[in-house]
Amino acid sequence: MHMMVLEKAIGKRFGLLAALVTALVIATTGVVPASSTANAGYEVSHPATTPRSDAAQGGASPLSNGTSAASDVSAATRLPNGGFESGDFGGWTRISEVGGSGEWFVYSGRRSPLSRHTIAAPLSGRFAATTDQEGPGSHVLYRIIRLKGGMKHKLSFVLYYHNFAEGFLTPKTLHFRGFHNQQYRVDILKLTANPFSVRKKAILATIFRTKVGDPNRLAPKVITFNLTPYAGKTVLLRFAMVDTEFYFLASVDKVRVTSKRS
Repeated sequence: MHMMVLEKAIGKRFGLLAALVTALVIATTGVVPASSTANAGYEVSHPATTPRSDAAQGGASPLSNGTSAASDVSAATRLPNGGFESGDFGGWTRISEVGGSGEWFVYSGRRSPLSRHTIAAPLSGRFAATTDQEGPGSHVLYRIIRLKGGMKHKLSFVLYYHNFAEGFLTPKTLHFRGFHNQQYRVDILKLTANPFSVRKKAILATIFRTKVGDPNRLAPKVITFNLTPYAGKTVLLRFAMVDTEFYFLASVDKVRVTSKRS
């Protein structure tokens, strides 16, 4: 009995010592250690960065040029399930880094699927897509688009977000391990690109990216982009979100490609 009391007392002393050391580091350097966070339950713990993928679970590589869950689509008329109205990610592929929390979800209503935060209801139909989490993570949603040659193509989608952290942090990486990283971006990638790549050689165009100083909340907004320069090619459309600071609902709906003869 006396031994148990002694062990508890020692444990408390070590806990107090660790807290004092952490406070001293912050006071003298202004740096918050990676293992320390102002938000309880949102600890930065990053054991691995290998992506986990819907496609990988089925035995296919996310870069298998159409053999994954995101099958090739002729964009001459429309993108099937661009509004997620099938209630799932049919036609899309989700990838998350292993060791992180959360993923992309299809949702309906006004509550986020995992953390149960208030979220904008889908603008079109019953469903939309959003990220949700209970800790740091990195999540990519993409699909392969085959753009027919000899046509003009326009991409449009509804984008919105709610960042619960103090602001945005945008290092040139989509990894969450070892970084303070809080960002949302939309890109057109080369077909052979790694879905997590931010290299210039991999990215054909960046359509949207949060920046330091941007408002923490964006109401649903229609964004359009001219895809005509890539007519005759097959590309990746990527929606990517990283959160290391606090909750981040990055959302999208009504993804469409409209085409007409040149």
